Amino acid sequence: MTTAPVPPGAARFLRPRGHVIDGRVVPPIGGDTLPVEDPSTGEIFSHIPAGDAGDVARAVQAARASFNAGTWSRADPAHRGRVLWALARSIRDEAEALAWLETRDSGKPIAEARADITGTAEILEYYAGLASQLFGQTTRVPGNNLGMVLREPAGVVGQITPWNFPLYVGAWKFAPALCCGCSVVLKPSELTSLTLLAAAELALAAGVPPGVFNVVSGTGASAGAALASHPDVDILAFTGGVVTGRKVLHARADLLRPTQLELGGKSPNIIFADADRVQAIAGAAFGIFYNQGENCNAGSRLLVHADIHDEVVAGLVARAQAIRVLPPLDEQSQMGALISAAHARKVAGHVEAAIAEGASLRCGGPAPRQGHFERGHWFLPTVLTDVAPTHRAFHEEIFGPVITVTKFSSDDEAIELANATEFGLAAGVWTADVKRALRCTQELRSGYVWINNYNPTPVEVPFGGVKSSGFGRDCGPQAVDTYTTWKTVLWSLAPFEDWYKH
Repeated sequence: MTTAPVPPGAARFLRPRGHVIDGRVVPPIGGDTLPVEDPSTGEIFSHIPAGDAGDVARAVQAARASFNAGTWSRADPAHRGRVLWALARSIRDEAEALAWLETRDSGKPIAEARADITGTAEILEYYAGLASQLFGQTTRVPGNNLGMVLREPAGVVGQITPWNFPLYVGAWKFAPALCCGCSVVLKPSELTSLTLLAAAELALAAGVPPGVFNVVSGTGASAGAALASHPDVDILAFTGGVVTGRKVLHARADLLRPTQLELGGKSPNIIFADADRVQAIAGAAFGIFYNQGENCNAGSRLLVHADIHDEVVAGLVARAQAIRVLPPLDEQSQMGALISAAHARKVAGHVEAAIAEGASLRCGGPAPRQGHFERGHWFLPTVLTDVAPTHRAFHEEIFGPVITVTKFSSDDEAIELANATEFGLAAGVWTADVKRALRCTQELRSGYVWINNYNPTPVEVPFGGVKSSGFGRDCGPQAVDTYTTWKTVLWSLAPFEDWYKH
């Protein structure tokens, strides 16, 4: 076993001394901390500040002051771009340290963590380039007036991010917000806060002014709820589960403030009979087992044409059983540990319920408590067949390395099965028929569709869902719509006509 060594820079961020608020690292008002667990061993290896409503209020006040001061919100957009580029360079310079922290924090393999950190830098570089391209409009309107439509930063932005891709999805949020000139208060998941606290410190060193990028760690109940309900937060962006998303939306509705939600998924991955079998099986495995299946757009529902069902299942099972489920810091690891004991129990419960309803367990399940599986929260790559549309496993998000397989006999049935869910985040289609692919693109009720591919989410194009998967978009130029507002200016080019003259 070759284990990734502790990088020299990791110690700098391993034990956070506090939140990052108004350009300083400050201890939580209450003085409490939360333990940080290594999911692969159960070891408590660090602590993070336990923020509450007081810490959130302090961060929001700093964000408002910085926004009103205009040091960032009214700065030259090209300057904002240069600072974001400098932050991206810092992320690249600290990549190995940040990847090591992400692996210890989340349980994902070190190779995947490195890809996340590289992706974070790419996100920042993209929005660095976009900062000076946020154009408005001008037009002549009746009455000899010039209409100017100005795009402006929306103000103070609250952001609540998930535990599965901490820094990467965090950058989906904070990079476009900073690009637009907003001031940010970000609350990371209490399960994986280390790299976002580190990023806030790196942002200060890169030139982001004090108060513009604040990170407050803490639980959802203590810090997240306070941020969602704070009346001085102009925009709230949330990525997480549907249950919490509804609570966030209720809080924002009471304030009549805009919200962007990226919630759960139960994404279909459809393999038609004419698909390249080798490619489709590889794509199905990657679509569900990457990041331990702890992925909102995971291809958790595999729909396979009846004519090739047995061949696909056999290939998928062989793939699943060959995945190297090893300690996450092992350079050979292809799948790590689940985030917590509670989550591992939840995933196991879903599999047990599916079997009770008539599904067949072809491989996987809880890992045997021996060797490196003796400690930590492990679950093997799992394939369930004979899953019917009436089964809970077909409808409910499992958020683990569990794929359900369901047969179909026609294109109409495949599309009907794919759409038979409250979610609409992502979908995959494997076919050699261009017309079939285009039909699926049109008829699948999903915000993201892969054709002969699964899982890549490049920053250049938007990501988000429909139905219970939320609304609004991360990534792409569309993300700036969340963090900007429009101001119309009507400029008269003629003398004012007195309406009341006689």
